[in-house]
Amino acid sequence: MSELPTGKSGRTAADVARDAARRASAVILERFRELESGTPIAKAVKGRGNYVTETDLAAELAILEVLRSEFPDFAVLSEETAATAENWDRGWLWVVDPIDGTSNFSRGIPTFAVNIALCQDGEPVLGLTHQPVTGAEFFAMKGEGLFVNGERASVSPAMELSDCLMGIGLGYDYERSKLLLTMLTDLWPGVMTIQNIGSAALGLAYASSGRFDLYVHSLLYPWDMAAGIVQAREGGGRVLDRHGGPVTIYSEGIIAGAVTPVQEFAEKTREMRWR
Repeated sequence: MSELPTGKSGRTAADVARDAARRASAVILERFRELESGTPIAKAVKGRGNYVTETDLAAELAILEVLRSEFPDFAVLSEETAATAENWDRGWLWVVDPIDGTSNFSRGIPTFAVNIALCQDGEPVLGLTHQPVTGAEFFAMKGEGLFVNGERASVSPAMELSDCLMGIGLGYDYERSKLLLTMLTDLWPGVMTIQNIGSAALGLAYASSGRFDLYVHSLLYPWDMAAGIVQAREGGGRVLDRHGGPVTIYSEGIIAGAVTPVQEFAEKTREMRWR
């Protein structure tokens, strides 16, 4: 691919994304420590089981201030505030989720992440997932590989679905979630174990770096998976939409991870009717 753009200060897109993630993480951690000490947090309900907190909004503001100051002409698609992107398939687009796993965060559970991706003409070319509590960073650029905390990483060597630790996400469409659970019931015990950690961003980062063997989610949005798409590809894995076809940031679901288990899962569930 062509070299990624540099910001107004001369910093690379990767450095700018990291700076934005660090600033958001500082905001998030300050509030999370209060949660751990017992101070409750106010939550606004976006839908059943789907929340937004004042920390989501503050973290998003911290990210957007950095991105827009460095790349004022780039479109932005962010979860918690109105998107400025009019055409996601043209030019440069930042895709942002300030806290992926807000439900976990709001309950004092440390499994959540800051998710930032950069897309060119609709294709993810940079993906950064930062876990504030642990400091773990999952980072990939198109053609440059996947790195976890600065060390090169890859998908797991798993060759059989039956040997897999599988991550799942159920999302907020309860009919689709019910169907995914039915699929898993039909597959069981065709996988070693199944985990739902409550963060699609981390689920995809884990599947891209071998912590999970594969990850499946029935309903996602661009800010959930844009970073994970480039991470899975650069980790040497395979990433498909929930029907087993090519994935884009507009796909509503995803199957990602080690090549053979992803393909096997797609084939085994092909005859089952996704909605």
